[in-house]
Amino acid sequence: MSARIILLPRDVAWPLRSDFKTSAIGWGAFIALLSCYCMVYQVVVDNVPADFAASFSHVFKNWGVWLVSTPVIFAALRKYSTKWHDRAVEFAALVALVVFISAAVPVAVDLLTNARNAASSLMIFLPRYVAVVGVVYLIWHVFLRERRVMTETVEVLPPPVIEPTACAEEPERPATLLVSKGADQCLIQIGRIECVSAAGNYVEIVERGQRYLLRATLKQVEDLLPASDFIRIHRSHLVRRDEIERIKSQPSGNGTVHLRGGQALPMSKKHKQALQRYRPME
Repeated sequence: MSARIILLPRDVAWPLRSDFKTSAIGWGAFIALLSCYCMVYQVVVDNVPADFAASFSHVFKNWGVWLVSTPVIFAALRKYSTKWHDRAVEFAALVALVVFISAAVPVAVDLLTNARNAASSLMIFLPRYVAVVGVVYLIWHVFLRERRVMTETVEVLPPPVIEPTACAEEPERPATLLVSKGADQCLIQIGRIECVSAAGNYVEIVERGQRYLLRATLKQVEDLLPASDFIRIHRSHLVRRDEIERIKSQPSGNGTVHLRGGQALPMSKKHKQALQRYRPME
């Protein structure tokens, strides 16, 4: 089971669960701290016993509406963050409406409780709430602007489908080699070569017991031969695997490779391990 992570687009127009969670944590802490301050004020200034219920009620009446208003501001900021130039008036109107409705709540409470008249309440709360919008914007801009949101649905994710990659094709290899035999030249079949040995500026190729010369390096010829059929036994010798009859090892680590055609070629210690995987040593 794996939780699915989605990067929500900037223009999501509704408050998210995470917006309400952030608002509840932030405003909850602010209301709790301000309630404690009111209790201290009661004791120190008013010289009366601290009353948490009265303090909390007073603070919540003034600021509790922002528990809901803040997620709405977050949603508006998310929706219009990339469209300031085109829709600035629409955004400003929406924020002004949210501020006015938020201010209307404590004003209505004051009217119902006969605490003060509507004009006085509006003059008290409206400037405060305009300032709150600036604080909410800073919080969104610094902490929430690029946040990834994890959805609540948990689902089984199918294993990734890995497309088979095309294997690199082996380079096309020739079926024959043009070699020299004395003053003449002739073609020999690569499938019949028994071994190849370096000989100065040439290589000596043995094919069905016959010896031929080719002006090339041993590495150049090795690149032309199928790697699955030939193995290097010495820096100067290549042999066909199927032609190996036996391998004699020496205490020094070197040895000799005997071919079915009668050739006996030196084996170096450096290439001994590759031969051991192919045939056991004697």
